Amino acid sequence: MAEDWLFPPDPHLYAGLLFIGDPHVAASPPGYRLDDYTKAILEKLAVSLDIARDHNLLPIILGDLFHLPRNNPNSLLVALIDLFRPGNPFVLVGNHDKHEARLTRDVSLAVLQAARVIRLIDRAGPVCSLQIAGRQIFLGASPDWTPIPSQVDKGLHEAVIWLTHHDLGFPGYDAARVPLKEIPGVDMVVNGHLHTPKPPRQCGKTTWFNPGGIARLALSSHTRNLTPSVFIWRPPDLELAPVPLPHRPFEEIFPELTGENEQDSEQDPESLFIKGLENLLIRKTTEGVGLKSFLEANLIPDDPVDTYIWGLYEEVMHEEK
Repeated sequence: MAEDWLFPPDPHLYAGLLFIGDPHVAASPPGYRLDDYTKAILEKLAVSLDIARDHNLLPIILGDLFHLPRNNPNSLLVALIDLFRPGNPFVLVGNHDKHEARLTRDVSLAVLQAARVIRLIDRAGPVCSLQIAGRQIFLGASPDWTPIPSQVDKGLHEAVIWLTHHDLGFPGYDAARVPLKEIPGVDMVVNGHLHTPKPPRQCGKTTWFNPGGIARLALSSHTRNLTPSVFIWRPPDLELAPVPLPHRPFEEIFPELTGENEQDSEQDPESLFIKGLENLLIRKTTEGVGLKSFLEANLIPDDPVDTYIWGLYEEVMHEEK
């Protein structure tokens, strides 16, 4: 199975893991932000990495490191290179990290990977075997728009932690596309993508977590009540411990919240239809016969958008016969 791992076993003896949700690093303030957003988010990342170093934790960024996938200024990339070089964190690929749904060599993540300051998780499957608090831990992942496994063989590992960046079916999230269920062999799933923290959900022997993002992006009542935090996991617990990050009051970084300007705190500006169509077209041209199985694994039959995408697939394939 060694050839399936994305990275060789990490020899460092960690005390735990530090999960850092969706930073959305950007050179310009996104949305309604009024402050120096770049300075604020880089400071949050710096504090997060200090926490990891001081407590001997392995830092893991749960996707959407960048708000825009490319054309970020060199000064921003240099700042991140300097920030990440000492800790070499794992970084999961999120939807905002890709250009036209693809991770290409011209996106900003590729620069950080080439600089060897991050360990980029860019495909689904086993990531790395870790030694944490005297236990052997299996770290696996499913980046944005990749399948989540139906089961995992943990082998000699004592626990399996799986990372995702998906629209998971946590209660209260209307745009959910992936139901929560037990994944035999997986003890914990830790999800990025959804910016609002969700209560953990246990499904059989699998517990699902959504710690939320460290960046406050939406002008909403939900965002006003958020405390940007990172989360620590230490075995043998099946829970995440929040660590609040320094942050300014909501009223200092957003305009006045009214009924007319309130945003959905979970709404992604990227249309689900466009996202699905981009992935359909890209995988048609780059993966050929794997397209059908990919769509069958990821599309939800009762979802109207997914139904339309499946219809497009059938129409295209019929025309090519």
